[in-house]
Amino acid sequence: SILETVTHHLKRKSYIQFKIPKVELKTQEENKFKLNFNKALTGFLSTFIPKANPDFDDKIKLVEKWIVEFDNKTGIPEREIGMDKNGRIIVKMPFGNNYGYWTDNNLLLADFKNHFETTEIRQESFENYWSSFNKTADIKT
Repeated sequence: SILETVTHHLKRKSYIQFKIPKVELKTQEENKFKLNFNKALTGFLSTFIPKANPDFDDKIKLVEKWIVEFDNKTGIPEREIGMDKNGRIIVKMPFGNNYGYWTDNNLLLADFKNHFETTEIRQESFENYWSSFNKTADIKT
């Protein structure tokens, strides 16, 4: 309706959640090779390039569901929360020395909606998740 459209444009932020589709490798050997190769490459590169998310790099691959805040005017992701398979918040960015995973790329809100099965959530829900991580964070900042 027109009212929903106007209300949406008056809001400064949008909030979506989506699950990461799982891609399975053909064999265990391929899986092991890729894991070892990625680990070696990451170790090599991190000696030259500082890590964007030093506290969370090892946890990002465990994220099954993302909740992301976007600026409505630009469509740019601003804050992100990652949950593991048990629904526990394991990453929150930007936070401390961690720049972000989705905030550090060129995808916009429309891209997320086109490439993932997204559902919108309320700002209050996002803020509750965001602040609950502060209370449970076990990382060193």
